[in-house]
Amino acid sequence: MFSILNDMKDGELKGKLADQKIIDYLIGKDLLYKRLFSYVVKRDIKAKISVKIINDIFGRIIMICPYMRCESESYMKKRIVYSTTTDGIEKKHGALAQTKADGAFLNVIVDLDYDLEIMTRQGRFAPNLEFLNHLKMLNYNTKVVIHGEVLIKDKEGNILPREISNGMFNKFVKHESTLEEIDKKYKVAKSDKAKEKLHIKYCDLIKEIDYIKKNIIYVVWDILPYNDWQNLECKQTTISRFKKIKEVVKDFNEYVKSMDLDIGNCELQLIDHKIVYSDEEAMVFYQEQLDKGLEGMVIKNLNAEWKHDVNRAGIIKLKDFKECDLRCIGWEPAEEESEFEGGIGSLICESSDSLLKVNISGMKRHERGLERVDLNDSSKGLKVIDDFDFDQFNGKIIAVKFNEILKSDKKEEYSLFLPSILEIRDASDKSEADTFDKIKKDAKYAN
Repeated sequence: MFSILNDMKDGELKGKLADQKIIDYLIGKDLLYKRLFSYVVKRDIKAKISVKIINDIFGRIIMICPYMRCESESYMKKRIVYSTTTDGIEKKHGALAQTKADGAFLNVIVDLDYDLEIMTRQGRFAPNLEFLNHLKMLNYNTKVVIHGEVLIKDKEGNILPREISNGMFNKFVKHESTLEEIDKKYKVAKSDKAKEKLHIKYCDLIKEIDYIKKNIIYVVWDILPYNDWQNLECKQTTISRFKKIKEVVKDFNEYVKSMDLDIGNCELQLIDHKIVYSDEEAMVFYQEQLDKGLEGMVIKNLNAEWKHDVNRAGIIKLKDFKECDLRCIGWEPAEEESEFEGGIGSLICESSDSLLKVNISGMKRHERGLERVDLNDSSKGLKVIDDFDFDQFNGKIIAVKFNEILKSDKKEEYSLFLPSILEIRDASDKSEADTFDKIKKDAKYAN
């Protein structure tokens, strides 16, 4: 078991080979071994204790995927410094304002001696984005990790909405295992009709994955040495790291152009940014992002170092609305005689500590389990999709947009005012719901 786990940790065993190795090992083993293996891989010992607490007490004995988090806007005036005074002389250096990313977060690990590694926020390896292989032609002198977000273009070259773009990329991340699963079902299918449906599904997915590969934008904002990233902190300042990633984007695009390389419609872009010298200038940049239909901004002290988890050195996130991640624990049927009768009306969601519970609607028709009776005639109404799994969202993390927190009059339980679904997250993106305490800190509390 430990031999397999170590090979997976070191990246020597992954993909289909890892799947088969695990299957071969677990066949014939009793339930104890299977559970133990599952706990280790999922980094969850089912003891209601977080990985962070264990590592804080015993040292870093459980591997995690490093990720720097921002503080909420309430800390902006306290944390952000636009100038410093030395010997009575004030020097304005400003702070770095950047667009708040709204795509699928992605780490790209570049090592000149090895293949490029693509990793999600949760530490899951993703298939290679071929156009980024040209990053290996640039000189870094050391193994580095780049932070950015993936966006996907539509056929007209416009960026797709978050829920569509992220959904497509999550499909790309796990498409290899999905294709294998379809292939297995095809081999045991008994009817020609079932085989035909599976064949169409297989071909459609291949076509969609090919489209995604050729229409990706990778928008980046940070770069740091891999060893620092693994050690959970980097002493290089925000501005020095940003200058470096700016050079990387410039060199990459010049290299692609000079070599006349075909990368389809893919792009490597630097995040929109500006050096601002006051709260007023920062808020002008923030409003510009909102006017573009974007989420908001992140503002950073120029001398802030990189640190895993919440960085209290002046890394602040501002958004036009409050957002939290809840876990779906069930669903309510749509009301009789309503537009969506027969389908899902709302998802029942709660915080990780069950102190906040709310029913959330705003789902798309197909997510509710419904489709048109006649694709060419909407007047004929809707019907339930054949074999639709109404429980498929149970246990998933739901990204929720809301206005305020509400307290129940009858019991010690909280809810949300004007909640709506932003995204049904994939496990590779986020697998834990927020606590009520975290949600409350990020929101305006309503008595």
